[in-house]
Amino acid sequence: MADEGYTTFFVTLNVFLSVIALIGNLLILVALRKVTSINPATKLLFQCLAASDLCVGLIEQPLFVAVLLRDLVSPTASYYLTKVYAGLGYILCGVSLMTAATISIDRLLALILGLSYELTVTVKRVREVVIIVWLGSFSVGLLHWIDLRFISYGLSFVVTLFSIFASAFSFTKIVLKLRQQQAQVQQRVEPEQVNGGEIPLNIARYKKMVHSVAWLQMALIVCYMPFISLLFFAIVTQRLIRGVFVYRSLITAVFLNSSINPILFCWRIREVKREVKNILKQIYQRSST
Repeated sequence: MADEGYTTFFVTLNVFLSVIALIGNLLILVALRKVTSINPATKLLFQCLAASDLCVGLIEQPLFVAVLLRDLVSPTASYYLTKVYAGLGYILCGVSLMTAATISIDRLLALILGLSYELTVTVKRVREVVIIVWLGSFSVGLLHWIDLRFISYGLSFVVTLFSIFASAFSFTKIVLKLRQQQAQVQQRVEPEQVNGGEIPLNIARYKKMVHSVAWLQMALIVCYMPFISLLFFAIVTQRLIRGVFVYRSLITAVFLNSSINPILFCWRIREVKREVKNILKQIYQRSST
C-alpha cells in the first residue's frame, strides 16, 4: 500500500512538472528567437539548454511516469520502456551539464577577449560545439542502451566532473578578472588600458548576465548533485541504490531543474521576460476573439 501511495504521489508530481517544463521552455525558446539584445552565440547556448529542458518535459518525464506505471504493461514493453528512459536520461543530462559549462566558458571568453570576442566566438563555432555536445551525449546513451553500462557510467562521471570543474574555473576567473579591472579603475588607469586595451565592455550589463548564468548553474547543481553523489557512492561501494522513495525523489529533483530554468530565464533576463509577456498577451488576445 505504501508503494502504491508513493507511485501515485510521484506520478502526479512528475506530470505537473512535465507540463511546467514543456510550456515554460517552449515559451523561452520562442522568446529567445525574438530577443536581439543577447549576443547570438550566447543566445544559441541558451536555446540549447532550453531545448534539452523541453525534451525532458516532453519525452523524458512522461517516460519516467510510464516506468512508474510499468505494471500496467507487458514485461517486454516494460523492459524496453525502461531502457529507452535510461538511455535518453543519459543524453539529456549530459547535454544540460555540458551546455551549462559551455555557457560559463562563453562568459569568461567575453570578458577576456573583449573586442575580438565576436570574431572568435561565432555562431558557426558555437553551433559546432552544440552538435558535438549532443553527439557525445547520444554516444553515452547508446552505450548504456547496448548494455556497456560500466563505460557509460565512467564517461558520465568524467563529463560531470569536467562540467563542474569548467564552470567553477570560469566563474573564479571572472570574479578575479572583474576585481582586477575594478582595481585598475580605482587607480585611475585610462579605460583603454584596462585589460590590455581590448575591452570597452559594459561592466554593469556584463555582471547582470553573469549573475543570470550563475543562477542557472546554481539551480543545476542543487538539482543534480544529490543524485550524482548517491550514484557515485553506489559505483564506489558497488551497491545498488536502495529505497524506492529516495531514488524517485532524487530523479524528480533532477527533472525539477527543467521546470525551474524557464522561471530563472524570466526572472533574471529582462528582455526574455518582456517577450514572454508579449507572447502570453498575444495568446490571450487570440483566444478571447
